[in-house]
Amino acid sequence: MTAAPRTNCGSWLACDGARSINHLPSGTTQPTCGSGLAREDGIRAAASVGSAQGHIHASLALVALLAFSALPAFAEPLLERAQSRGTLNVCTSDEFPPFKTLDAQGKPSGLIMDLIVDLQQQLSARVGQALKLSLVQVNPLNRLLFLDQGRCEVLVTSLLDTPARRREVDFASPGFYSSATTVFAPKSTAVPDWESLRGKTLCAPATSVWVRPFENRYGVQFASFNGTAEVRKAVADSRCLGAMGDDALYSALARQPEWADYEVKLPGQDPAPWGIALRKGQPELLAAVSDIVEGWHANGLIIQLEQRYGLAPNAWVAQQHSQARHE
Repeated sequence: MTAAPRTNCGSWLACDGARSINHLPSGTTQPTCGSGLAREDGIRAAASVGSAQGHIHASLALVALLAFSALPAFAEPLLERAQSRGTLNVCTSDEFPPFKTLDAQGKPSGLIMDLIVDLQQQLSARVGQALKLSLVQVNPLNRLLFLDQGRCEVLVTSLLDTPARRREVDFASPGFYSSATTVFAPKSTAVPDWESLRGKTLCAPATSVWVRPFENRYGVQFASFNGTAEVRKAVADSRCLGAMGDDALYSALARQPEWADYEVKLPGQDPAPWGIALRKGQPELLAAVSDIVEGWHANGLIIQLEQRYGLAPNAWVAQQHSQARHE
């Protein structure tokens, strides 16, 4: 078992071997907010205004210039770079069947994939240009790094929208799905409650937001892996008592024939929405994606996709649909 290193908030070390459906140019690091020479020039300009029109006008000009210089330097018009290259790059993962996986022909499919295609079509319509879809494969260790480097415009996976992650990226609001944490283990394994897991070892992704709280709350020990595919293999190989992770994912997995001897053991705890993530400093794109997600809830698209892929109804999605219909 290869343990994955813990990452500090904001570091998100990249993993080698990430692949993309289309060849992508290397990502570019976002420039920092200009606060040096640009700000000094702004102060000089404000001073010249003051000499001509008085100290009050100078103060107002200075405040305006400093406020402008505080804006993110990497803010851009809606999908400017995507339009210039003719593609919408979407970071995603095929590790979440049946939400996102490869079908028998090796093509991406699932609820998340259908939403990505709809997102591409709607964003293309908004910019008045047919943008080709390019999927950039990521894993839990490199997904935020790839997004920050500009390798993709949006990140669409089962990424939980949490306060800690909002300090690093922006999330479209509302989220498009939701899940809570549970335990997935063989039917023969007795797990009557969370307290019974004290001192036991569960498998989990290294970046799971649930690891630290459940270590502290219930004394659970964890074997960490790079992604959910490695977690599932470790569980199948009996390298841990079971897996801790999304109840939505594992409830769907339990319905598949190859996992007939496994089940979800406990009611979910600490629910959170799945959000579409974007780099900070893109207010136009954030507003556009948020509007599209609101539309998915209002027209019932996500509920239709649940039915298409044989997923159990998600109570949070049903609630969002009801609210959106009455707004």
